[in-house]
Amino acid sequence: MSGLNRRLASISAMERAAARRIPRFAFEYLQGGIGHEACLAANRRALDAVEITPHYMLDETFEPDLSVSLFGKTWPLPFAPSPIGPSGLMWPRSAERVAAGATCHGLPIGLSSYATSSLEEIAAIAGDKLWFQLYCTIDPAIENDMIDRAEAAGCKTMIITVDIPTVTRRERDAENGLSVPPHFDLGTLRDMATRPRWCLEMLKAGIPRFRNLDRYVPGGSSPAAAAVFLSDMIDGRVTTDKLGRIRERWKGNLIVKGILTPEEALRAKQIGADAVAVSNHGGRQFDATPTSVAVLPEIREAVGPDYPLVADGGVRSALDVMRLIACGTDFVLMGRAFVYAAAAAGTDGVEHLIKLVKTELRQNMLQAGCADYRELRTRRQT
Repeated sequence: MSGLNRRLASISAMERAAARRIPRFAFEYLQGGIGHEACLAANRRALDAVEITPHYMLDETFEPDLSVSLFGKTWPLPFAPSPIGPSGLMWPRSAERVAAGATCHGLPIGLSSYATSSLEEIAAIAGDKLWFQLYCTIDPAIENDMIDRAEAAGCKTMIITVDIPTVTRRERDAENGLSVPPHFDLGTLRDMATRPRWCLEMLKAGIPRFRNLDRYVPGGSSPAAAAVFLSDMIDGRVTTDKLGRIRERWKGNLIVKGILTPEEALRAKQIGADAVAVSNHGGRQFDATPTSVAVLPEIREAVGPDYPLVADGGVRSALDVMRLIACGTDFVLMGRAFVYAAAAAGTDGVEHLIKLVKTELRQNMLQAGCADYRELRTRRQT
């Protein structure tokens, strides 16, 4: 790992390394937001603006406790890989690589319904550390089957995403002609020709497909017809009745993701959600949404000090993890960073990322003079 310490000294270095290995059309999907990408930029500005006042002249020495309790379980670190849909298009088998690296360190792994690896494949690696993200559909039978599959695979935590009421059009993706499976034209073929390692890994992994959803596509469908079917299948308008029905069927932990107001956080809590994830979907759905940093304090005040909150939004360092905790969350999801790591150096890159953030987290907690994460909330400057 000594070579990685020098070559991949930060998540920004992993991002640069990933850019050299991933074809442009796939890398821009990973990096991009929606519209003018104002929300994407706002996430970064908001995190940078969070200040934590350090305390130095303490009465005794201490060792920071980096663990966190969530759902009756102690996790060694307060962060985990967030679900990313077609991550296997960005780097082949990246979900498997991220799962192997994360679970090796005792962390959960988020997996999307629209992943290019199936929940059964990832559960075989992650076991009960799999957090499966369910996108609601127009067909309750498909929803129920996916819930049953998650339970049968040993998944203990399900994420219901509520911030995709409709399919969105992202300008970068439209310009690049991005699709799953990939649409091969002169532009994409040219991009691929400059990334031979990606091509080799893709040949070994096979053309990416939405493997969780393959079984629901009508038999005999062409790739184009299958893509239309899967697009039309999504019904992201998650009503309180639908959420209640899912809560009744799913017996494990339930996280409602995409919450940005105290009112909706309380509604999810009343329906029986075990946690809510404060998120603007990484700036990828609606370009006018507030940031997690902006809304977390009032959501925390509304739900009380002990109700579990999860959050994401542009996290690129241990300090960013601390900033979100200081604003009120208990646990942080990191999306793009883990794909950068997998593309830069495979499973070793993922493990390196976790070790790097863990080391910096300890250093920054000592620098802040905080033995416990909850102390960060009293040190945040507003």
